Amino acid sequence: MTYIPFLSLINREAYRFLRLFSQTVLPPVLLTLLFILVFGYSLGSSIKKIQGFDYIIFILPGLAQMGVIQHAYQNSATSFYLARMERSIENFLVAPLSYLQIISSFIIGSILRGLTVGICILIMSSLFVDFPIASLTWLFLSWFVTAALFGALGILVSMLAESWDHVALISNFILMPLIYLGGVFYSIKMLPPFWQKISLFNPVFYAIDSTRYALLGKSEFTWYLSFLLILIMALLLLFTCTLLFKRGFKIIN
Repeated sequence: MTYIPFLSLINREAYRFLRLFSQTVLPPVLLTLLFILVFGYSLGSSIKKIQGFDYIIFILPGLAQMGVIQHAYQNSATSFYLARMERSIENFLVAPLSYLQIISSFIIGSILRGLTVGICILIMSSLFVDFPIASLTWLFLSWFVTAALFGALGILVSMLAESWDHVALISNFILMPLIYLGGVFYSIKMLPPFWQKISLFNPVFYAIDSTRYALLGKSEFTWYLSFLLILIMALLLLFTCTLLFKRGFKIIN
């Protein structure tokens, strides 16, 4: 089996977001810098240290992971739904590709965009904040699996969507609240016991917690369990998307 068609699809996905770098990568970087200025420098001076770190350093892992999550989701959701709408997905079906390869190419595109956004955020943040990096390897793995999870979620949503409004609906009214309630700007240990337990049902919390461990060396949950939960969810969504795609579920819009 040749992997040229598979690699061509991956190259297509990478080219699609890199060609629009000013629209796909720069906005989350600038948004993170605004968060650093507003929350880090303005509010940080009046907030006590969290887990022994200055507030601006504590929120940085969550801000970076937020960019990875949002843009991994947007990449696959937009690309896959556009392929459905334009019926260009029919070209993929006649190519010498397995269903798993087709779905994986979209997810890998999301991973590449998520990693690009995350790296750019940290590079730009380093100009304003002196932050530690406990483990580059763990950081890469955390971002990789998180981007795969939300890339697969983007595909699932774009399969179910009937319009662009449906794609944006999940992003604006489900994904964004989960991100902001996932511990980006606070430690869940600061919450009342009831809401601490509720936070454990938020998958974004585990993604942010794993990145916080990779950068700061501290986590609010057992760090390897956070990673394992993200990995399991990513594999389940990958299997679900592949199965639905194989059955021809709403492939054409």
